[in-house]
Amino acid sequence: MPLPLRAPARGRGAAAPAWLAALPALIVIGLFSAYPVAVMVANSLGLGQPPADGGPTLEHYVRAFGSATVRDALVNSLLIAGGAVLFTLVVAVPVVLRQADDDRAGRGGAAADALLTLPIALPGIIIGFFAIVLTGRTGLLGLAWDGFSGLAYTFPGLLIAYVYFCLPRVLGPLRGAAATLDPALTESARTLGASRPRVFCTVTLPLLLPAAIEAGGTAFAVALGGYGTVATLSEGVRLLPLNVANELTTGYRLAASSTLAVVLAAMAVLALVLGRVLARLVRRAVAS
Repeated sequence: MPLPLRAPARGRGAAAPAWLAALPALIVIGLFSAYPVAVMVANSLGLGQPPADGGPTLEHYVRAFGSATVRDALVNSLLIAGGAVLFTLVVAVPVVLRQADDDRAGRGGAAADALLTLPIALPGIIIGFFAIVLTGRTGLLGLAWDGFSGLAYTFPGLLIAYVYFCLPRVLGPLRGAAATLDPALTESARTLGASRPRVFCTVTLPLLLPAAIEAGGTAFAVALGGYGTVATLSEGVRLLPLNVANELTTGYRLAASSTLAVVLAAMAVLALVLGRVLARLVRRAVAS
């Protein structure tokens, strides 16, 4: 005679609630994100202690957006981050598709993977130093052709440095998405007579696009706050993280520095949210 099934034990032997597993992470996020952000917002509104700047007030925001220097730094930050992400996506898509093919064939190279992901392990200041060594006034490429001399300190030079900075932050998520693509779809399209460019535009790219948008939003948010690279190459182009640091280190203008930091953080959060929302919308459109 089969034994009756016993109901799961309750009380002392019951499993702990699922939210307890996330509690350590929530505590860390609260300590290192929520509370500092709240203090930063309070400082930007003139509520900082010490000293209080006569808040609550929006004077610091009005002053920031009324400054031509801040507006130029804001526009430069958006152009550098946006341009770097776009160029990075153009470079990364064919790379991850080839990596996915190599992985399926069992011929993926660890050395190539390490080289492509190396920038994520490097501080921004080291990437800036690399740019100077290559395209500074006495850099390697500058010695070969005068047109490269001093390029590191210009807008295009900074853009190139940020592409290198963004590359591993895009390659990782995109490679995972490329690995999930079904090779049978492209093979079927090729069998039906579609050319390689048409297969890429009508089959591969739509399936990869949601992951590209989401990875691009994340890379854009990270690039906005990148300080080390622009601090090393900041002779001609000013980005917003430099203004944040300068307000704090020259005269300890805490409210002004907090105001610019809040603006920078809000832009980064908006990029993350838009990336995820747009990726979800595109994913639904492709699925339908």
